[in-house]
Amino acid sequence: MYKINFLLRVISALLLIFCLPLQAALHPVSSTEINENQCRLDIFHLFKNDQKKFESNMQLAMITDVRHRHRYIAIKADINHPAGFENISYYRSGQPVEVFTANWRKNGNKHSVTRLVMLGGTSDKQAFDVFTKLVHQDEGHFEIKRSGNRYRFNADSQDLDDFFNCLQRNR
Repeated sequence: MYKINFLLRVISALLLIFCLPLQAALHPVSSTEINENQCRLDIFHLFKNDQKKFESNMQLAMITDVRHRHRYIAIKADINHPAGFENISYYRSGQPVEVFTANWRKNGNKHSVTRLVMLGGTSDKQAFDVFTKLVHQDEGHFEIKRSGNRYRFNADSQDLDDFFNCLQRNR
């Protein structure tokens, strides 16, 4: 029995060695920008394009301006997102948890941008507080849904730790 287990481990190791170069290039799913003036966590939704390469079509940024004590959630999406108001739902395990409102604006010919507020609210600070609390509880694994489309986000655990530590230091 020991010899069979040993052989299976050797075969598995050889497969990993020879198949690893065939895997697609790794793409970041999140990044941070942390300094004395800001705490920022960007999380990217990745999809495969027609050439079977991963690219981001939505970027979600949680931003705190330490100096001016301003905080907000910004979203940048590909050009196909419409201008105007839209509800965006935060999902956990396939169930809606919270609803935010976005007012999409075109940013030239490149993409659309928005800041989130709570449904029926006007404060982007309140939306930031609720959204970051949800992301923290879900350890960076969540979905948002807009116009019938779902976007899954999976932030890197080190990026999450760095961001939330920065928030704690600057309260």
